[in-house]
This record gives sequence, C-alpha cells and structure tokens, in this order.
Amino acid sequence: MEIEGVRFIEKPVVLEPVWKKIIVESNLPESLSPLRDLSRNLWWVWNTEARELFQYIDSKIWEECNHNPVVLLEEVSYKRFVQLTKDEHFISKMHQSENLLKQYLEERKSLEGPEIAYFSMEYGLHDSLKIFSGGLGILAGDYLKEASDSKVNLVAIGLLYRYGYFKQTLGINGEQIANYDAQHFSKIPVQPAIDNNGEWISVQVEYPGRALKAKVWQVNVGSIKLFLLDADHPENEEHDRTITHHLYGGDNENRLKQEMLLGLGGIRALDKLGYKSDVYHCNEGHAAFIGLERTIDLIKFEGLTFAEAKEVVRASTVFTTHTPVPAGHDSFHVDLLKHSVHKFFISVVFDFLF
Repeated sequence: MEIEGVRFIEKPVVLEPVWKKIIVESNLPESLSPLRDLSRNLWWVWNTEARELFQYIDSKIWEECNHNPVVLLEEVSYKRFVQLTKDEHFISKMHQSENLLKQYLEERKSLEGPEIAYFSMEYGLHDSLKIFSGGLGILAGDYLKEASDSKVNLVAIGLLYRYGYFKQTLGINGEQIANYDAQHFSKIPVQPAIDNNGEWISVQVEYPGRALKAKVWQVNVGSIKLFLLDADHPENEEHDRTITHHLYGGDNENRLKQEMLLGLGGIRALDKLGYKSDVYHCNEGHAAFIGLERTIDLIKFEGLTFAEAKEVVRASTVFTTHTPVPAGHDSFHVDLLKHSVHKFFISVVFDFLF
C-alpha cells in the first residue's frame, strides 16, 4: 500500500494455534457396540461369561494385552470384527452378557441403607488399572466388588496414578530393579467425570503459596462408582504434576501432598458430584484429612461449634487398618503439617489441636 509516495508494508497476522484433544477409539461395527460398554465396566472382571466373550474375540491378543478388553478392542482387526458380526454363537453370547449387566445395574438403581463414602490410597481391581501395590489394594478392590454385589449404597474415592507402583524385575546379580511404565488413560477403563453441564469436574486444593488443580476420573465397578483424582494437569506447576505419578512414591512431603489431595480433594469432589454421604470410611490413615475438611464444612456451612462438629465427624467416620504396625503408617512432623495446611486450617482448627 502507498500513500503520497510512501510505501507501507502490512505486517502479516499470525494466528495462535488452536489445539484440540482427539480421542481415537476402535472402529467397531454398530452391531458389536455392546462390547464397548462391557469393556468399560469392571463387572467383567468377576463375571465368567463376559471374560469368555472377550477371549473368544481373539485368544492370542487377549493374552498379549494381559486381559485388558479396552486394548483388545483396539488391537483386533476390523476384518475379525466383521467375521464376528456373522457369528451367531458370538452374537448370542454378547447379548447374553449385555443383558446380564443391564439387569444387574437395574436391580441396583434404588438402594437402601446409609450412603457410604469409601476412601483408599489404592484399589486392586485388575492388573490393567495400575493403582495398587499389594494386599491393601486387593482388599479395597474386593470391598468395592462385594459392595456392588451386595447392593450397598457406596461411592469410592482414590487417586489415578500415571505410573502406579513399580514392576519388579531381577538384575544379573539378583538385585531388585524397579520398572515404571506409564499408563495411557485412553487404554484403561476410566472416563472423565462430567457434571450436569457436560463439563469435566475438577477440584482445587491449597498448598503453600499455590493451588493445585486435580481432574476427576470415573471408574465403573459394577454398580459402584470409583472417582480418581489426577494432578498431572498442565495448569499445575511442574513439580506438582508428579504428585499423582507414583503410588507411595517420593519423600515424606510428597506423601503428605498425596494425602491432602485424597482427603481434602476427595471431599470436595464428592460435593461437586452431588453426594451427601452418611458414613465416611477411611481404609488406613491416608485419608485422615477428610475429618478436618468435614469439620471445617460443618463449622462454615452448618453453623456448628468446633466441639459439635468434632462429635458429628467422630460419630460418622469408620477407620479400618490393614497393617497394624508402625511401619505401615505415615507420620509427619508438626512443623511440616503446619507449613502445608496452615492457610486453610490455622484459623479454625489448629488452635484446638496445637
């Protein structure tokens, strides 16, 4: 462009890139769509008919993917799926499993008894979901399965670990080698927990000088909903994103951060999800912060005194221990505790505790 002999060069407009997350799923024929629902509910873990159904699809891939139906449906060829659409025996078995699950869930829509909120640092539900290390996790996982079968009105809270617990191998000299393999969340039976507006639910927990944001994921365990908190989020500081990388990983301070997220973030997640539980069950002491969070809420929103709130929390909290020895329980120096949580608790609770 020129004006009276002066030439102007227009500066090109550079647009900022717009990034979109795309989730690619297996291309199942429409007639086989029930397989996707079956793969996303861990009911299949303790249902023989459902397990046999997935094995029938491709027994070799079933073994190679370590009995993970989500991966199985991604790895099997479309040609094989087309063959299955013409397999009357398979179609009959698929609809049988689908109807069993639908009936199972329908029978558990209206539940009696108190609503229980169950908190645990780990859950052993299946090897494909690496959020457990041993006996404590297996106990918690079986607790959820039995609660589902027994029609118990229960919701569960935990953490979703990117690497989980290490896989042990032995070196050439017989020494233990810890191997950590990252979980791809699109390849395990988890899905974002969505609110009534279709938004992915997240919670915030205050740490010294900053706030941590955690996404909430949902796992269907029969009729039981297990909600897992994930701190590996771009909005968090880099050193905070690792809080949910490893089960029982890091130093004492990191363990405290994990327990704050489980306890404080867990109660806040239940609140956003609309749960108003009658009983709060701590599986070991890792979720001890639920007592402090509930005390604060009762004082702030119900107008109770500290003494009254303490009695309500005491009467509605259940604690079970799996490892009744000192080595099985975390302990934190009072100075670390005060430094980590003073912003939120000092004005209401710490005057009574210290």
